[in-house]
Amino acid sequence: MKQALTKLSKICLYLTVFLIPLFFLPWTANVLDFPKQVLLLLLVFLSLIFWLISCLIEGKIGLNFNWFNWLVLLFLAVLGISTYFSFYPYGSFWGLPLDVNQGFVTGLGLVLFYFLVINVFKRKEIFNLLFVFIVSGFLAGLFGILQIFRQFVFPFDFSRMVSFNTIGSVNSLAIFAGSLLPLLSVLVFVAKGIKRILLIFFEISLLVLLFVVNFWVAWIVLFAGAAILFVVGITKREIFKINWLSLPIFLLALGVIFGFLKISLPGLPSTPLEVSPSHQATWEIAVQTLKDSPLVSLVGSGPGTFVYNYSRFKSEVLNQTNFWATRFNTGASEILDKLATLGILGLISFLAILVGIVLVAIKSLKGEEKTLGLGIFAGWLGVVVAFFFYPANLSLNFLFWTFTASLVAISNEHKKSWDFENYPKVAVLASFVFIFLLIIGIILNFWSIQRYLAEVDYLKGLKAIQTGDNTLAINYISGAISKTNGKQDNYWRDLAQVYIFRINEEFQKGTPPESLTQVVSPLFTSAVNSAKTATDLSPKSVANWAVRGFVYRSLIGLVGGAEEWATISYKEATNLEPTNPYLWTELGRVHLERDEIEKAKENLNKAISLKPDYAPAHFQMARVFVKEGKTKEAIDRLEATKWIAPFDSGLAFQLGLLYYQDKQFERAKGEFERAVILNPNYSNARYYLGLIYDTEGKKEEAIEQFEKIAELNPDNSLVKKILENLKNNKPALEGITPSQPPIEELPPERIEK
Repeated sequence: MKQALTKLSKICLYLTVFLIPLFFLPWTANVLDFPKQVLLLLLVFLSLIFWLISCLIEGKIGLNFNWFNWLVLLFLAVLGISTYFSFYPYGSFWGLPLDVNQGFVTGLGLVLFYFLVINVFKRKEIFNLLFVFIVSGFLAGLFGILQIFRQFVFPFDFSRMVSFNTIGSVNSLAIFAGSLLPLLSVLVFVAKGIKRILLIFFEISLLVLLFVVNFWVAWIVLFAGAAILFVVGITKREIFKINWLSLPIFLLALGVIFGFLKISLPGLPSTPLEVSPSHQATWEIAVQTLKDSPLVSLVGSGPGTFVYNYSRFKSEVLNQTNFWATRFNTGASEILDKLATLGILGLISFLAILVGIVLVAIKSLKGEEKTLGLGIFAGWLGVVVAFFFYPANLSLNFLFWTFTASLVAISNEHKKSWDFENYPKVAVLASFVFIFLLIIGIILNFWSIQRYLAEVDYLKGLKAIQTGDNTLAINYISGAISKTNGKQDNYWRDLAQVYIFRINEEFQKGTPPESLTQVVSPLFTSAVNSAKTATDLSPKSVANWAVRGFVYRSLIGLVGGAEEWATISYKEATNLEPTNPYLWTELGRVHLERDEIEKAKENLNKAISLKPDYAPAHFQMARVFVKEGKTKEAIDRLEATKWIAPFDSGLAFQLGLLYYQDKQFERAKGEFERAVILNPNYSNARYYLGLIYDTEGKKEEAIEQFEKIAELNPDNSLVKKILENLKNNKPALEGITPSQPPIEELPPERIEK
């Protein structure tokens, strides 16, 4: 029975190393790291339970007491403390909606995986574990090559792209392969028979992947691993035959040519570009973050919270790039990310692990499995080098901990054992630990699965928004909120926006005022409460405050005090992201709604100083001129802005509207026609275009415009009356009181994620 349970524990670990590099699920927005986290927790928990039961049945427990274990526990403790004091503890604990890879739960799963490997596997079995891992890595690499050459295997929309693979980005896939290659070079020497043939094939395949992707960091990773193989091979002749060194020398040469000299091969398919903050920018953000407070300097802002630090401290220079509105979840490298999010203690504890493994590796080179130990250490070193140049995802972190556990397992197999008959207190303690871990494991996995189901609902909600079914979207996102006990801020944030979309739908239906109030009042309340809940859960998130500001701004004139709260929300957002011109523009827009002209000018000028080519700020400044009765200045401003944003349909419409109000009907018609060409569903542009056609006597053209509006807004009574007039050969607005507004449209607002 004990052997069967131990075998089941090992099978779970074999499945873990095989599936983690390959696993993905298509039913959530995050198809890679989040499903991998759920799988990691489940398999590690099952392995732990099988192993503990086997110990209880045998009446004896044996543990691999290696001094290095204390360094691992220290790092986990710092990770836990940082999570507790995080800017957003829930997000840091689970990872999602922040960076799943950096979440405490992911770290806990990886550490448990490490302890299980060193306690469940014997030294001689590590080769088999690594072989299974390499098979998985080969399959991931092969799939990645097929993707790059557009030989798509899966039918999902997201998988029919060159950038998709089961590791992460194309560059992270290359780093994964580059880290496996030094180990493969050693295993080829160690293995025999069919395994050697397979390993040679795997090595050639992964090397081909490196050539195809040609990412310089991956070549540096390969160079670092090959350098260790070469140095040790020269100094310790008893490990390898001298002719074997030609392989590390060959890999070293490739690393120099493609990693340091960055030579490109012609004729290969192009791979997607990957954008991230520079190392200098990431370092500066980390330093500024640590200056926030003594506590933050010690334990950082919390696992996965780099996006908050980036928003607050990013350079104004970024506004002159295409990525000015992008909020990066990670920095330029894993090491710098840890400095910002885990603080000085987090970085020191992780660096202590790196130093500790070097000492463990030195010991392993003197043991029975010195050849295998050299290969593992070479691969491990490659991953560590990558951490200094590139941000890790869950697959790369798992690679690091697999190598770490394997090195410790082959360097020290001596276990300290306690027989329960001789140590009854140990038996009681072991039983207590078993029950405790069983309860914790069940709870964690239950919550993990619940959160996965919540993400499934959330993705369905996003798809419903895209199809225009906002009522269905509210149901799905509300379901996601329920499954996470209302703790996940992005669900509330997006739900608030969907309520605003629903309010807009009701206004477009032309519902009588007495009925409209009864319908939309609950939607007002729900939108405000949802936006407030998001900021309460994560007050350091600029996205939450921006959406809260958007909600209140959308309700100006409908809910008392909305102007004041919109101002407060956007001010808080500008504090959290002071270099974002969008936020200053929105703040100016609110002041404009409140007729606070000077404050509006001040904020809009701030936005324009941050990004001189930011068209919305110029447009709002034109509105300021209109408020001041300076129509010519407003027109001049929008005409200049037109060259900045020639494909902005909203700008074309507003310029046409100014021409229309200034009686420049020919120019107005040209801008309205341009707006319709840019956006065929722009009802307001078609409305004024139809009126101009009517005044020109072009009844058929006018009818065509209003019929399209009726198709887009079938419940609008104003459009029906206008069409009736036109078809009876009457002026479009005959019998229509001036107080009746044109088609009211909410401008398309993107869901903040």
